[in-house]
Amino acid sequence: MGISGSYMSNLGVTLNDALGVIGPDTLTRYIGGHTRLNQPFISGYHQIIVNPPETLYGSTEASASQKWLTSACEGFTPHSSNINFIDVNGVGQLGASFPASRTYNREFTLTFREYQNLPILNIFRMWNGLFDPHLGITSMKSGEYIPNSYKGSICVGLLKPTTDSGNAEGGIGEGDIEEVYFYEGVFPTMVPDDTATAADQATNDSIQLSLTFRFDGAPLDKSNSEVVNYFVSQVNGLGQYDNTLANLGADLTS
Repeated sequence: MGISGSYMSNLGVTLNDALGVIGPDTLTRYIGGHTRLNQPFISGYHQIIVNPPETLYGSTEASASQKWLTSACEGFTPHSSNINFIDVNGVGQLGASFPASRTYNREFTLTFREYQNLPILNIFRMWNGLFDPHLGITSMKSGEYIPNSYKGSICVGLLKPTTDSGNAEGGIGEGDIEEVYFYEGVFPTMVPDDTATAADQATNDSIQLSLTFRFDGAPLDKSNSEVVNYFVSQVNGLGQYDNTLANLGADLTS
């Protein structure tokens, strides 16, 4: 099919079709040009806010652990969900499916860079220290063995490489957020000793620890304004890395 009209008039038609300004062209999927109002999503800009259980850590080490985990987190793999169906069969094996419920796998994964004194490993050793491996039971008293004592929350925000805070100190604003997930009832499913302390004299390398977490219910997301406000305020309140935390690994094992 030929192209009629001038180049500029055709460019205007192309850019102003159903998706032309805010997305790629419908047929060509072309996204170039200086009049575009959108661009591809860029991954890798994320922040996490971890609230570990203070009963296990104590308030001081819980705060230190939160900053270590925030500063050392390098990767995030979110949860998934599935639609469950019921099938109704007819004569001759004719069938139809109908959505009946939605199920979350209730797991997500975070990846952390490990540092000297093994602070990340020791943080999760303590979080998973609910049960004494030698006694086979928890060291908590009966009144302490409740979810409030060993479960926490984690909020993960996927960000644009921008700052929309509007204040002189910098920081993020609501406009910088692509998506937020707030997970509650969080507990790590394992302690990564096999990765953190594995050694081979033929290889010298940095270590990344991959931790899988279980959570309760279903996560809240960006559609909840309270979650967005919470994430923005928490991230902007973190500030710079605190060098007084450098010996956290030694502190947790003392």
